[in-house]
Amino acid sequence: MAYTVKGGQRCESTKTPSKDLAKKILRKREAETALGRFQVGWPGERMTFAEPCEEFLHSHSSTLSPKSQENHWIFSKHLRDYFGDRKLTEIDERAVVEYRNYRRRQPLTWNPKRTVRGATVNRELACLHSIFQFALKRKYIGENPTSSVRHFNERIERPTKRLLTVEDEHRILEAAPPYLRVAIVLLVQTGGRTYSEGLSLRWDQVDLVHGVSHPGSNVKTTDSAQPLPLSQLARDVLREWKKEQGSESPFVFPSPRSPGKPIRSIKRAWRTALKNAGVPYFPIYNLSHVFSTRLSWVAPDAVVQRAMRHSSPETKRHYQLGMVDQVREGIERANERAYQGKQKLLRFFVSPKAEKEAAEAS
Repeated sequence: MAYTVKGGQRCESTKTPSKDLAKKILRKREAETALGRFQVGWPGERMTFAEPCEEFLHSHSSTLSPKSQENHWIFSKHLRDYFGDRKLTEIDERAVVEYRNYRRRQPLTWNPKRTVRGATVNRELACLHSIFQFALKRKYIGENPTSSVRHFNERIERPTKRLLTVEDEHRILEAAPPYLRVAIVLLVQTGGRTYSEGLSLRWDQVDLVHGVSHPGSNVKTTDSAQPLPLSQLARDVLREWKKEQGSESPFVFPSPRSPGKPIRSIKRAWRTALKNAGVPYFPIYNLSHVFSTRLSWVAPDAVVQRAMRHSSPETKRHYQLGMVDQVREGIERANERAYQGKQKLLRFFVSPKAEKEAAEAS
């Protein structure tokens, strides 16, 4: 086939003996040329994947929140280990799918018996998509090979959502170390995000006099920057924790090794506390679901939305759990209004003897 690119003619094989298929390939190439998606000698042909990946981290990722920067650095490390030496234009959709499946089969570092979760692979694919979008915008490549790659279904792997009872909460608090007890109370009483609004909290963000906590600028959305009201329980616990801590660290939960930094992770401590308490495992971020559910028992939807700092009132449905009692009470009230005490118990089976006795009695 022959076509024109930037005023010059270019000839290449369609790599097919079918004339009809060759015409389709030619029409596709002409369309790509017209849209500017095809170019002779893309810069990506001379670049390895590691080069635009480095540019992406310095030019784009550096403008995001510290947590996003950290995630991009972790994701890009795995991506560069796999794609690093390949030319940018050599990475196609098939290569991305192979990477997806390869990462899904890799064992976890801390537990070799388990493999990398699909949710983790999905985050890496999202980062890879952003890197190729960055390269596409800079005209290094003509198309993004990740656009049509399907992600794993994360819902299959997620633990079953369950409402934390007060008894379970007390058992967890008894089994947890002191700093984790304070963190659990804070998350249950505020509905804040585990790390950005909980474990990375500084004392200068906490106003115990007026009973509010200011999340700061490192938040997910603009609505999340609104102050979090502190209940009397949360204020009392934080006040006692500050006295007990007795350190000059600016953080509410300082790192044991570096007091000038916040604690990085509590995953192992949380898992151990649940195990010792005899409570089935659930992610600690589900404590925000507990907060939303309990508040919805006594407060209208507008208050719940404000407390959770959601931009959409529909988001609360994802966080409200265990509404069984409320639904049951509503059904009972509906039955009272509909039947007005005249509903009868259905009999699914009547023995011949009972039927005979009923006939004689009548």
